[in-house]
Amino acid sequence: MNITFMIGNGFDRNLGLKTTYSEFVAWYKDTDAETEMLKGIRKHINDNEELWSAAEEELGKYTAQFESGAGDAFNACHTDICEHLAKYLKDEQGKFQSQALVADIENAFSQLKALTSPFHTQEKEVLDAVYSRRKNENVVFNFITYNYTDTLDQCLELVRNKQGLLGSHRYSNTTHNHAIGTIHHVHGTVNGQMVFGVNDKSQIAKPEIFNCEDGDLYEDLLIKQQANQGYQEDADAKAKKLLDDSQILYIYGMSIGATDKLWWERVCTWLAGSDDRHVIYHCYTLPPEGVVDTDRKVAIRKERRKITRYSKLDDQKKEAIQSRIHVTDANLFQGLTNIAKEAAEEYLAASKEIREKGTEEIVATVF
Repeated sequence: MNITFMIGNGFDRNLGLKTTYSEFVAWYKDTDAETEMLKGIRKHINDNEELWSAAEEELGKYTAQFESGAGDAFNACHTDICEHLAKYLKDEQGKFQSQALVADIENAFSQLKALTSPFHTQEKEVLDAVYSRRKNENVVFNFITYNYTDTLDQCLELVRNKQGLLGSHRYSNTTHNHAIGTIHHVHGTVNGQMVFGVNDKSQIAKPEIFNCEDGDLYEDLLIKQQANQGYQEDADAKAKKLLDDSQILYIYGMSIGATDKLWWERVCTWLAGSDDRHVIYHCYTLPPEGVVDTDRKVAIRKERRKITRYSKLDDQKKEAIQSRIHVTDANLFQGLTNIAKEAAEEYLAASKEIREKGTEEIVATVF
């Protein structure tokens, strides 16, 4: 039985890392630029910084600032942003030192064995039945990450070989230990094959800028699926295969946005393919449970519709699959909240004390 996680930037933010586009562009616009053209994009961001909080969408719109056939110039801007984004995120992921946080990480990931526990009785029974129908199978947790950082990879390496940590079940005198499977970075990493751009050509304000020599390549690098296909690893195809082979999909730390429209279409098509497939979607912003609970129920319906609005299914099929999208505000990784930020603050405090007292013994007390 495959349970696959789709992990977005909310995972790193939960750790306490400053990895939002808003935080990146605030830093990027003040970096040095080698040419007037690269100074121009920084000025454009400075003048429209609030809009650039959705940086991938704004990059597609930024094509309107170029003349037709100016693909080379736009590609230089695109490359510059990607290179600086990689540098910025490397610095942020460096603040997460998993080896110093082993116990916290193990405790947090041990919660994977209780994915259905936040739900009330009826909804929990529906999800538990998916497990029950596959008692003769191993439970494997796979991960599709949309982050460029390696923070999730670090966590998975620590828990991968911890037998029993992720849960187990017995069937026909056999103990099945739940296990970590594979992880795919569909947008690449800070070290290479970075995919940063739009979902499709409709999100490019001025596609005629690519009417130039090598323009087809520049356009492909801007459109996510085509960029992925251009890389030899083709992580996108592998991740889609992983989704197709899954029974439960858990979406964590992702906003349901247009630049990943392709994936929301895939999720809906996958759901429609079998009545025994379910999505668990973590939403930070649900209203609290009330006496009547109307506000919360309405909010949950809206979150379900956010996912299905990108589907090409007819309205009847959309409504049918919405009942198998289970929305929760219970933070599965609550045990990792601000853990990187706190560790970094402890390290800085220790470093300051070392400078002041001239001793290295303090480091040992922190780590």
